[in-house]
Amino acid sequence: MQVFHLSHIDLDGYGAQFVAREFFETIHFYNANYGKEVLARLNMIFNNIDSKLALEEKFEEKFRPKTKTSFLVLITDLNLTLNEAKYVNDRINTYKINQKNVDILLLDHHISGEECAKVFDWYHLDSTKCATKITYETLQKYYPKKYSKAESTEYASLETMVEMINSVDIWQENGVGFEFGKVALGMIASSNELNRFMFDSAHREYKFSLLHQARRYLGKPKDAVQFDNAIFLLKKRALGGDPENETMDFITSRIQAKLLSEQKEYCTIHYRDKTGFLSYSMGGISVLANLFLRQNPEIDFYMDINARGNVSLRANGNCDVCALSKEVFNGGGHKNAAGGKIEGFKESFFYEDIKNQVQNILNLKSQS
Repeated sequence: MQVFHLSHIDLDGYGAQFVAREFFETIHFYNANYGKEVLARLNMIFNNIDSKLALEEKFEEKFRPKTKTSFLVLITDLNLTLNEAKYVNDRINTYKINQKNVDILLLDHHISGEECAKVFDWYHLDSTKCATKITYETLQKYYPKKYSKAESTEYASLETMVEMINSVDIWQENGVGFEFGKVALGMIASSNELNRFMFDSAHREYKFSLLHQARRYLGKPKDAVQFDNAIFLLKKRALGGDPENETMDFITSRIQAKLLSEQKEYCTIHYRDKTGFLSYSMGGISVLANLFLRQNPEIDFYMDINARGNVSLRANGNCDVCALSKEVFNGGGHKNAAGGKIEGFKESFFYEDIKNQVQNILNLKSQS
């Protein structure tokens, strides 16, 4: 079975995914905040399933395998509107009609999903528990074969982690690890060193790594205090740094530059005779952009755009970004550091949409 798991972006959302990966061999993770992003990510999942089914059909025509791949769309810690649930239900039914083995399971605790839960049997709602605990109990019941109770005596059990998340998420002050949970809650909320739009997998794995390290402290004497004191060093290590000899800023810039360089071909943009690199919602790019440009001298300028259409530009002597900003974004600044704004900018949850929008603007301006 291949599992496509969509979850929220807080401790409970990542906690549910942290649990789910213990139960499935093949699992693809997606995350969304509430609102329009939920349906956007679900459509991404359906498109990926369609691609896999198409490949399977080609393989089947040639080799005629005896068994077909089954797929599970798993949604946790996110509630759907009734219209969204109807749309998802129709998509799943279409797969069924076409004899495709695609199922859906939603595990949530938000009472706002009550109407959907009454209509659809795949929509499981339990407002007495957090989504992580619902996920743990449900998967343990139906998919128990991979999970083992404890990795070693060095780590708290997965069940103890689940109870800790449950305590803080539904605010049970006398629950298991409540004070520890408050620390973990803040840790996940503030662990944004790797932008989730540019570094989706790395961002998630970073948070999983921190949750894994939390298991070393949970249940020990003064565990919340010890963990709170250790988080900064744990973050440095999780990002591949040397806590004793490197600053967080240096460590973060290095790994960001490395990850961006790996996406260089995909993120390349052009303006007149200049080659640029486009990132989305990175913010505070001065140190990062200069490091990236030094490491990638064939790139003439670095551009970052946020969700409001604000543009930051950096160069390392190969491009006058002040002139570029004036020409294209009605902005200005210095030769190697400038800014501006895209009027009528259309926000998107997908980098490709942002890149196409920006490149079209650059093309139009370069032709004028």
